[in-house]
Amino acid sequence: MDADRRLVKALEAANDALQHLSMSPDFSCLDCTHIDRLLARVVDLPTEGNQRNSRRNLLVIRQWMITEGPGVVLLEVLGQLYWRLGELNGKQFEKFKIALQTQPAYSALIQDTGAVTLVVQRIRHIQRSKADACQDFLCELSDLTGTKVDSPMADMDSLRASSSSPFASQSVHSHDSTSSQETGYVGLIKYVPSSSVWGGDMEQLLMDFYVNGICPGRTLATGSSNTYLNLLQVAETCLSTRYAILSLSASYIGEYLHLDKERYHQAELYYSTQALQALLRQISNAENLDAALATSMLLMHHDAVSNADESSLCWSLHANVFDAIPTEFINPNSDPALFMRTQLILARTAQDSFTLSNTQLHSLETKTWYEGTPPAEAQKICSITGLSPQLLFLISSITSLASDNKGPVNSHKHMYAQLQETQLQNLRQWTSEPQGDNHDVLIAIAEAFRLAALIYLQCRLYGLTRFNPAVMELNDALTQVLLSIPVKGHLYTAIYPVWPLFVAAVTANSDKRDRIYQRVVPIREGDKNTLPAVLKRVSGLRIWLANQDATQQRRDGWWDEMLLPSSSTSAIPANRLLCLG
Repeated sequence: MDADRRLVKALEAANDALQHLSMSPDFSCLDCTHIDRLLARVVDLPTEGNQRNSRRNLLVIRQWMITEGPGVVLLEVLGQLYWRLGELNGKQFEKFKIALQTQPAYSALIQDTGAVTLVVQRIRHIQRSKADACQDFLCELSDLTGTKVDSPMADMDSLRASSSSPFASQSVHSHDSTSSQETGYVGLIKYVPSSSVWGGDMEQLLMDFYVNGICPGRTLATGSSNTYLNLLQVAETCLSTRYAILSLSASYIGEYLHLDKERYHQAELYYSTQALQALLRQISNAENLDAALATSMLLMHHDAVSNADESSLCWSLHANVFDAIPTEFINPNSDPALFMRTQLILARTAQDSFTLSNTQLHSLETKTWYEGTPPAEAQKICSITGLSPQLLFLISSITSLASDNKGPVNSHKHMYAQLQETQLQNLRQWTSEPQGDNHDVLIAIAEAFRLAALIYLQCRLYGLTRFNPAVMELNDALTQVLLSIPVKGHLYTAIYPVWPLFVAAVTANSDKRDRIYQRVVPIREGDKNTLPAVLKRVSGLRIWLANQDATQQRRDGWWDEMLLPSSSTSAIPANRLLCLG
């Protein structure tokens, strides 16, 4: 029975991988890092005695490639079949292959010249990387010995020219070409072009970097669900959106070019200025107003991750676009609108009630947007925020209820809070992403937001402290989810749950807080994002948090007290919002 179950599990994993591959016929969904890692081990099998099991499993993959074709490696990487196939005996493995051979998708994969070429190119990439490493080492030795070291490129060219492999194809786009993907990027940026193309057409380079480097790191959702990719269509007809894309791209790519950093910094400033000027003309002439939201979304993203100067204007100013455009020209439920609304709603949770009651909110926050949303759509996870519209509405409602100290709502605050708590407990968020790792991580991120919202409600509306058993139990569950979510690699994207991490950190004990901090070191030290400012804000509260009375399980208003400037050694200036998205 166990043997049959292992075979079924292997087939299920293979079918999931086939489905994922079918969504991206050009294999752009693949992370070559994982392909290279597996191929390197298949090509150079381990020889140590304590690696017998690894060798056997790799031999299974190797034989599968030889009998069926190199393209099966793509299936193995996506389906994570390495251990599953290793558990199958010879007869079961043959049954596994026979079952797959009946499926057109599998036959198409192993006959696809693009798949074959990709695998062959990755093998050559590994071969070249090792050759380059040897060459670098020999050059270092030559500095000591004075021995002349010849270039290996002639040998490599000769090797490629003499290759008799039937899978070799010079006409297919090479993943090692001067304009193609360089692997090994595990942060938000998934791709950086080869250094040999930096001197070319800058706008084309920036667009290429946006498509291949920035967009894949914004969301786990694939296909048309990636809003950042969809904005390229807007950029074709809207100059302000195009400039905003170029500016955002320049701001990120400059981080990788230390010698040419100033040039790209100037490009960033130029294109952002051009984007703002074009946006103002659009609004003034009432032209392409839907695209104005896309431009504002990109500019908000740019300022949130780039503008560390506390004296400058806050990233939230880009929400003013909703006050400048007539309501009838705005789709309040578009992805750009949802993105900007999410940033504002989450940021308001880190403002005390007095500040909130004396703040002029953006129309984006005050106008009706949630009513009339179909229940199924209301609970669907947004691909670029990581939570559903219903959950976002509930978080906003909690903040509104906490800051409303007059009127009929205030007199029934506890009743409204209980209603919101029930809705949060019953909320079941979902995604249309196919079953697999991306789906699972998306669900985990959305669940982190839900658990954080429950903690936020109990702390801000009920006054429960972090020493209350109910808060401690929820914090344990939230921390467990946060520690399970990837912080690097292809499953780490910009929808990493920063706001839930903030909520978890301020309601955890010092040991658990340190575990959370340690977990996100790769994010903190990686590509530009909003987390460093959030961690700095929480670190400034350490003394205040440590001085709280552990015997008090309930204290009204403690959340507001925590947010006061006097409670922190690194308070946020009054003219700025902490970006928690």
